[in-house]
Amino acid sequence: MELIVISSPDLLENEAATINALFSAGMGLFHLRKPGASVAELRALLQDIEPAFRTKLVLHQHHLLCTEYALKRRHFPEALRLQYDMDYFVDQRQQGIHCSTSIHSLDLLPALTAFEYVFFGPVFNSISKPGYETSLALDFQIPDGSEPPAVIALGGIEPGNVQQVKTMNFSGIAVLGAIWNNAGNPVHHFKRLSETCMAYSNKQ
Repeated sequence: MELIVISSPDLLENEAATINALFSAGMGLFHLRKPGASVAELRALLQDIEPAFRTKLVLHQHHLLCTEYALKRRHFPEALRLQYDMDYFVDQRQQGIHCSTSIHSLDLLPALTAFEYVFFGPVFNSISKPGYETSLALDFQIPDGSEPPAVIALGGIEPGNVQQVKTMNFSGIAVLGAIWNNAGNPVHHFKRLSETCMAYSNKQ
């Protein structure tokens, strides 16, 4: 089960060093989401992330920096996605750009095949957004044999409910609050989640 980490929405002290440490600990993809950050602030953060890790960065805002730092992964929040037609994303894919987006209804999936994966949630009550609660039934499942894009679970995910996410048939999980909102070292939280995901991935 794929594990994707989303950044804190706020700029943090020594954040680039923490991001580098997360990559060194085995993090696969890191979504850089800083809705309030300026281009200059985001550029300064990118500058301090080790170049070897930049292929695994997914930018949410200020996509002009993707060209500057040769980033091939871009996330389109729903409001931004709706500013383009689907041909734009098909063209991006043909150029080798990996695009992802966020949805709140699985009915949208057939129209989003140009995207590599989508975030869907909240699957559980959010850790990072108090009051942002799930509306999914306890027996919710992604249908077997679903066409691309892959569906990544988002919202309220922590080690104790990873098994439930797996039974829901998601392709992976995306976490924010479980990494940044808990006391302690984000790398420690990541390793615990990673070990849990690996354990359930190995179970048939």
